[in-house]
Amino acid sequence: MLRVCEKLREADAKGRRYGLARAETGYLRALVDAVADKDRLAEVELLKSLGDVNLEKGILKKDVGNFNIALALYVAAKIRCDNREQGESIEQRYEYTERFLQRVTSKGSQGKEQHTEDNETTTPAKVAGKFQDMDKKRDAGGSTDSILIGYAQLMVEGIVNDNNMLETEAIKSLGDVYLKRGTETGNTRDLTKATALYNAALARCNNVQGTAAIVHRLLCTAKIRQNITTKSIKRSTRTQRQQNMRKRKNHITYHPKRRKRSVYEEHLHDGLMALQTGDLDTAEQSFAAALKSVHVQGQHRKEAEPLYRLGKVYLKRGIRSKNGGDFTKAAALCNAALVRWSREDIEQEIKEITQAFVKEVLKIEQQVDIDDTEKYKLMLKVDRDYVEKQIKRIEKEVDPYSLDDEDPKIKEVEMKRAEAIKALCQTLVHQRKSFIAGLVDECMEVMGPPTCKYAMIGLGSQATGLVTPYSDLEFAILVDEETEHDVSYFRNLTHYLHLKVINLGETILPAMGIMSLNDFYSGDPLDSWFYDSVTPRGFAFDGAMPHACKTPLGRGRNSTGTSELIRTPSNMTNVLKEDLTLHLKKGYHLASILGNVSLITGDQGLVDEYRMLLTQQFQDNNGRVPLEMAIDLLGENVSTFQTQDLTAELRNVKKEIYRFSSLAVSFLALLYNIQPTTIWETIQELRNSEVVRSENAHHLMVLVSISAELRLRTYINNRGQVENMSVLWSMSTDTDIEEKLQKVFYVSNTKQLMRYYYTERPLKRFISQLTDPHQAVKEPSLFFDNSSELKANVYKSLCDFENFKTCSEQTLHNCLSTCGENTAHSEVSDSLENLAFALGTLGDHQKAVCYYEQSLQMRRSIYGEDTAHVAIANSLNNLGNAWRDLGDHGKAISYHEKSLQMRRSIYGEDTAHPGIAASLNNLGNAWSNFGDDRKAISYYEQALQMERSIYVENTAHPDIANSFNNLAAAWSGLGDYRKAVSYHEQSLQMKRTIYGKDTVHPDIATSLNNLGEAWTNLGDYKKVVNYFEQSLQMNLSIFGEGTAHPNIASSLHNLGAAWGDLGDERKAKSFYEQSLQMRRRIYGKDT
Repeated sequence: MLRVCEKLREADAKGRRYGLARAETGYLRALVDAVADKDRLAEVELLKSLGDVNLEKGILKKDVGNFNIALALYVAAKIRCDNREQGESIEQRYEYTERFLQRVTSKGSQGKEQHTEDNETTTPAKVAGKFQDMDKKRDAGGSTDSILIGYAQLMVEGIVNDNNMLETEAIKSLGDVYLKRGTETGNTRDLTKATALYNAALARCNNVQGTAAIVHRLLCTAKIRQNITTKSIKRSTRTQRQQNMRKRKNHITYHPKRRKRSVYEEHLHDGLMALQTGDLDTAEQSFAAALKSVHVQGQHRKEAEPLYRLGKVYLKRGIRSKNGGDFTKAAALCNAALVRWSREDIEQEIKEITQAFVKEVLKIEQQVDIDDTEKYKLMLKVDRDYVEKQIKRIEKEVDPYSLDDEDPKIKEVEMKRAEAIKALCQTLVHQRKSFIAGLVDECMEVMGPPTCKYAMIGLGSQATGLVTPYSDLEFAILVDEETEHDVSYFRNLTHYLHLKVINLGETILPAMGIMSLNDFYSGDPLDSWFYDSVTPRGFAFDGAMPHACKTPLGRGRNSTGTSELIRTPSNMTNVLKEDLTLHLKKGYHLASILGNVSLITGDQGLVDEYRMLLTQQFQDNNGRVPLEMAIDLLGENVSTFQTQDLTAELRNVKKEIYRFSSLAVSFLALLYNIQPTTIWETIQELRNSEVVRSENAHHLMVLVSISAELRLRTYINNRGQVENMSVLWSMSTDTDIEEKLQKVFYVSNTKQLMRYYYTERPLKRFISQLTDPHQAVKEPSLFFDNSSELKANVYKSLCDFENFKTCSEQTLHNCLSTCGENTAHSEVSDSLENLAFALGTLGDHQKAVCYYEQSLQMRRSIYGEDTAHVAIANSLNNLGNAWRDLGDHGKAISYHEKSLQMRRSIYGEDTAHPGIAASLNNLGNAWSNFGDDRKAISYYEQALQMERSIYVENTAHPDIANSFNNLAAAWSGLGDYRKAVSYHEQSLQMKRTIYGKDTVHPDIATSLNNLGEAWTNLGDYKKVVNYFEQSLQMNLSIFGEGTAHPNIASSLHNLGAAWGDLGDERKAKSFYEQSLQMRRRIYGKDT
């Protein structure tokens, strides 16, 4: 608010000194700036101030018209306002103005009532008429200031009369003023203002003709800016050359006293020296070291220079190697530099990279016109704005979540919503095809046409019909002749297309697999250290990680041979077969991807031929291929098909929510020998083939549409792909669950997420039955469950423990009603356990113990007082945890020992079982809390030995990683710090194997932090700093750079301590202050 006050100070001062007229023009100028800057807070304040001006005019003149304008301006300000105090101030002004208006109208006013236009009857001709005088004045070269004020008044008139067309046209005309001035003066600041105003107009425009006109102006502005920038670069180059000549003529050697270079500067200097001598490997390592020295501290602007220099290294490497991949890496590095620091030399370097690629790789000597990147950026923006508008329209017009579950109309409204989302997705598929085809055509204009027929085929979401405006580009190329000449052409085409996509500015650097930043092949976890939290993640090629890249160039660093996806239809089907028999055993996953394709551009006949061969594959060997594909699909996505809880920890929502519905539909289709196409067509085919009944087809459509809508909402609101999100930790504890879910998923109503689970849970249960050989496979009665039990489980998984408690109480009540108040029944005991857990989590440990004891007593009554039963063992285990929470570690140990004894009795004394391993770990924790680390280690070691036996010796599993962590903490407590480090390293290595070497995950961040603490005890403070910096950077990536979070605060504090140990008190103080400031934000200044 202070910033806004500063903006208004000048206009307010003029108003006090010169009167209302001068104040009004000042406010109008400031309003234009606020609209251009999308500064909603300032826009609200200025509309309020303009209302104040009209209120004062009304009071002075007793003019009803001014009072009505003031009221309309206050309403417009209130609609735009999301600040509580600001809103209250506006409401007070509105009531104050109404009282004055009533007083004036009751006495009879001097002025006439302000005429308000009906925006429904406003025609383009009428709107155009309002602009005639101002347009003539602008074209005649009239005073720019008075023209700006005139258009600003028309914009306010549009706001007052709720006339969207008038408001949009006025903002567009304001952009025209700045475009004209910028063109005449060559000042790019005016062009920046014009672009901002055109974008503001574009956001408000509701008709196709108007949108086209604004987009045309944006393209024109970008072209003019490009011309001005090019001229400026040439002038500055010429001037620099002249200055260098003068320096050589008048050269005097002078040796000033040099200040000591920083580590960052030393690395940059070394890199520049190596680059000059042509030692590219040394240059790369030096620039990477410079980048790393500032990257871990979040100094993003300083990252720009080493990134830019690394781009130069890869450009030189590409010129030597003639490898298109080096040019794409150079472009990605320079684009990453540009997003951190907008500099003309970086922009020029990006253009030179494309020219060098054309010359060195494509062997085209003449200069080619650089493609208009701005045009494609605008096309993406228009597509994304379209989605945002359509989502809002759908939400307004079709809302099944306002209805009760029992409402008879709900099914019909649900299907209307699903059909609306389906239509939006189909439009997006068409838009994406046109967009990519345009880029490909540009490439071929330079390269010349191919000598054989080809078809670019979309994979993944492009084929399933669930593509978003931010989705990665996954594709392959079919050719009718697979000669080296043809394959080489399409290899180069892919590199050229990749260059164009990278220059859109939405490719994160880890996706490029640059060895000095992210070495995914190294055994050292510290070799993959670069996290790109600055570059927006949007439209980009599928990442170049091992076993992941789904592009014609294949996967990994050895992307030749069978991994390339430039094939004839026949050979592409062979790749699918090989993938089923060989590659999937190595962890690859191409078979299910290649089993469903769609044409992006090229020859439809090749796609038809490929689909025919796929159909033949499906029919051969009694449908063995689709069955294998279904089994592999299930195996590749085990965690996705399991019921995953959304906890306070990070969840991969792409896999667990966005992708589950489409994977489930594809799995069912393959299982029943149906070839998948788009997800919507596949559901219809499942219904037509009577694999699922009509009602279950309805639930599948709703499930898919909700997951698609959630994905679109989240990407649009975050302006990029978001896959890993924490539901709760990044938010304050007093935020209610609805607000938390809206911040994460951007749901219009929390019932939407609950409705997703109504189908997701029973569908997952059904699919789990398919993997159980002892159960007969049959379709369940319904893919729908809205019971209080399911609601309780969902609320528990979302950490909404108040609602979890409420639903658990309802479930308990239902069970007691069904089974009888005094009847011992397993469902009643299960409900008691859930209620106890909810109470314990809410801090009522005494009540939790009470309910756990009732459950234990009931289970002993059901199964026998002295019977060893799994349910009784679980109750004993839960009571152990509850007494631990109450601080009675003696009782905790007693219950855990009883639980362990019973589990051994059930599963066998010498049997390795997860339940026994869990009891051993719990006993270890209990003895550790009791202060006996030696006994704790004994239990931890038994648990680890058992887990290795259960999950196979060399298997990476979260339970084993957790045992490593427990052992490290216990050995640290006993003072054996080297053993602690060893166990922490094993835990980290295993977590990276589980979650992925390049994955940002809280468990990995915790292990990095633990290693930092372990090395502190051994006195290796350089390693300490390294691990703490890694942990901090990962926590910032997880929770957000601007988020106050306990983990981030701890990392900052730990870094302060580490730098203090290294003797750098200045750095130590800086980190301590950042940590303290963040903790005050989290817990309160006076806490």
